[in-house]
Amino acid sequence: MTAVLRCHGVVKKYGANTVLNGVSLTVEAGQVTGLLGLNGAGKTTLMRIATGLAKPSAGHVQVLGASLPMHPDTLARVGAALDAPAFYRWMTGQGMLRTLLDMAGLPDEGRIRRVLERVGLTEAGRRRVRTYSQGMRQRLALAAALLKEPDLLILDEPTNGLDPAGVRLVREIIAQEAARGAGILISSHQLDEIARVCDTITMIAHGTVSAEGTLDELGLAPGSGTESLEDWFFRHQDTLPGRAL
Repeated sequence: MTAVLRCHGVVKKYGANTVLNGVSLTVEAGQVTGLLGLNGAGKTTLMRIATGLAKPSAGHVQVLGASLPMHPDTLARVGAALDAPAFYRWMTGQGMLRTLLDMAGLPDEGRIRRVLERVGLTEAGRRRVRTYSQGMRQRLALAAALLKEPDLLILDEPTNGLDPAGVRLVREIIAQEAARGAGILISSHQLDEIARVCDTITMIAHGTVSAEGTLDELGLAPGSGTESLEDWFFRHQDTLPGRAL
């Protein structure tokens, strides 16, 4: 397989506060890698570094074979939905996506129509974003991440605010993108959700990797997680591979 993202020994400090401390992970083309951890574990910070939005204090990051800082040609092959979706609320959904395409220097060629259809916003795309529910804004953020038909797709908590139908739709899109050959990094603090969609998982706690491996290696199975993530970490803290919690 081809690695679309490699992070090795990534450290991120904000003053005296160390948010990431030697984090390493790899995302392969056609595979879904889950980044799992409690709130504040450092998941979003790592994703911001991987998309060029933040600079690591130490360590090495390669995106699609190229080291940071990211060249525009590399950035054009990366799609991401990070943090809470932020859009110009006075624009329509279609207009917002058109603006993002213009900023990326990419032609439409039906991209906007296709991504709105994929996320179930074909009709709503004509409405102003200020009329959208939280779940609709989350779908629009996913549509924006898909616009470039990316080779690396990075999604931070993509099912937040979605109803069950929306959650199923996101799962389907993730599977479709992996089948297309994209490498996908998805973060969550929901144990069962990660277990349903990911091929491999990196578990992060207090800015360090506490465990990594396949679902079988970590004892996770789709539909297994009625327990909370906090309970899972506590129950496995003495047996997790890698660094102890």
